[in-house]
Amino acid sequence: MSSWEGFKKRFYTPRAFLRDLGDLVAHLPEFRESARSGRVSRAFAEKIMMAVTAVNGCRYCARFHTGLALREGVPAAEIEQILSAELGAFPEEEAVALAFAQHWAETGGQPDPIAERRFREYYGPQLSDDLLHWMRMIRFGNLAGNTWDAILWRLGIGGAQN
Repeated sequence: MSSWEGFKKRFYTPRAFLRDLGDLVAHLPEFRESARSGRVSRAFAEKIMMAVTAVNGCRYCARFHTGLALREGVPAAEIEQILSAELGAFPEEEAVALAFAQHWAETGGQPDPIAERRFREYYGPQLSDDLLHWMRMIRFGNLAGNTWDAILWRLGIGGAQN
């Protein structure tokens, strides 16, 4: 039995960390431009990041982005729905992206090509790229936080939650 088998959250291996870090750095100029453009409101970006976080289960990101979402005016009930993966009450223009963000996270950033095509057709090339930048950024944070918790869990210290 591997010493990591009991830890149930997704976390980084050294190779995956370096791959994702390289991907993040490669897309950083596009992410900056996207964030500055305002094409995705901060409130919607927080919702997208919480949808990814709900799948990956990073307690640090969930806490941090809940606070940011509240500051951006996202109602607490919506935050709870996103973190519980209950997206039925959201308007279509948000629900499509939130559902895709969940799928994207569940597949480790390798979504079904048909799902990705539909997502891109719905939002268009620029906005879908903008949304994907937010997904990439939070996935990196989620897995980094979970990796820290995996290390704490393995060492038997801290309150690392599974």
